[in-house]
Amino acid sequence: MWRRRFREAGVNLVEMALIIPLLLLILAGVIDLGRAYHTYITLINASREGARYAVNHPYDTAGIELAVRREAQNSQVDLSAATITISNQGSGGPVHVTVQVDFYPILGNVLGISSIPIRASTVFRAR
Repeated sequence: MWRRRFREAGVNLVEMALIIPLLLLILAGVIDLGRAYHTYITLINASREGARYAVNHPYDTAGIELAVRREAQNSQVDLSAATITISNQGSGGPVHVTVQVDFYPILGNVLGISSIPIRASTVFRAR
């Protein structure tokens, strides 16, 4: 009876050694997905904030870009390497604010993905 318990304990240890790496891989994937979603939501909010500023100041591109960067900074998303595109047609016309950033996942090297571009765009009508 003692031998049987000892063998089962060894089997449990081997099973755990095989399962733990898989569980850690799944956990890292879930964390990556959460980080990517947070970045996407932040980009949506930042592009909206830039478009809101552009409604009253359609020709102030530096101010629009500053509003976008400030909103993203409040959510701890770094837009230093982001591409911010502002397209406007003046008073009464549409103002397009597009923000694109490269997202670097934790599992990027494991999956062979160096970066994933995330983009958000907002269109408002300028006054």
